[in-house]
Amino acid sequence: MRLVSILILLFSSAVFAQQSDVDAEIRQLQAQISSIQQEQQSVYQQFQMTTTLRNDELHAANPTVIENSPVYSSDNPPPNYDDMVRAKAARDERIRQYTGQVNTLYARYQELEQQKLQLVARLRELSVR
Repeated sequence: MRLVSILILLFSSAVFAQQSDVDAEIRQLQAQISSIQQEQQSVYQQFQMTTTLRNDELHAANPTVIENSPVYSSDNPPPNYDDMVRAKAARDERIRQYTGQVNTLYARYQELEQQKLQLVARLRELSVR
């Protein structure tokens, strides 16, 4: 009888230890998922801001409304051609930079999503037990 009670005690302590390990892993996974979600939110906000900047530059480069020709006079001379070319080149470069940043941010967001899905799958495995 004493042997049976000792075996039951050992078995229950082993089950309890295993459960506490599972609980610790669940808490760790939840913390990792939370951290990834916060980084995803940050990346998404950067993505939105960069996309807005890029769209503004695209709109400035290709206006949908054609403006009336300004009246040029001695007080209002026409713009210098070289200045206009430099401004267009600078705008095109900003558009390229913003496009690169948008693509990088999108790739990072997708990478984080894949990491999160793996952690969520492991969390589900542990929750089923």
